Amino acid sequence: MAIPTMTIENGVDMEKFEGLTAAAQSDADNAQFRFFAETEWTGGTTCTTSVSDIEKGGEMVSSPEFTMEGALFGHRDGPNALEQLLGSIGTCLTITYAAHGAEMGIELSEMRFEFEGGVDMRGLLGLGDDVRPGFESIECTANIESPASTEQLEELKQVARERSPLLDTLENEITVAIEHEQ
Repeated sequence: MAIPTMTIENGVDMEKFEGLTAAAQSDADNAQFRFFAETEWTGGTTCTTSVSDIEKGGEMVSSPEFTMEGALFGHRDGPNALEQLLGSIGTCLTITYAAHGAEMGIELSEMRFEFEGGVDMRGLLGLGDDVRPGFESIECTANIESPASTEQLEELKQVARERSPLLDTLENEITVAIEHEQ
């Protein structure tokens, strides 16, 4: 019996990456994913968020449940929502760089993304119509070690910017519908 082989580049299972690409090319429904999160208030300015199952191509796929705690005003048992957002951008960019770097034949030996963003809390507190409650901007420093040329890394950066789901979500207007259920 033949043992299945995996092509691993930059730690990326290229067979899975190419398999998803081929499945999406043959039927766009295969590229449809839905992600779910549930946040429950735990009192004061704290909450717990759980994420688990994912819907892939119209079918629910079981996944382990992951729990994150969020807090504001002095509770430091876990990252607050803004810190989670910065971490999420880092996770998304890391995966996007690794996968597309491998696809482009760019060897990456090390990656680290550092994020910084400032928030004027007057927006959250409702103290000024001209103050937004979110980040004004987010700065990212990408520390990448690679034998690739500067031009190749610039091309990879452009591909990652264009294909990162989280950057796209942040940089383009989307609709968030909030419905109350009692």
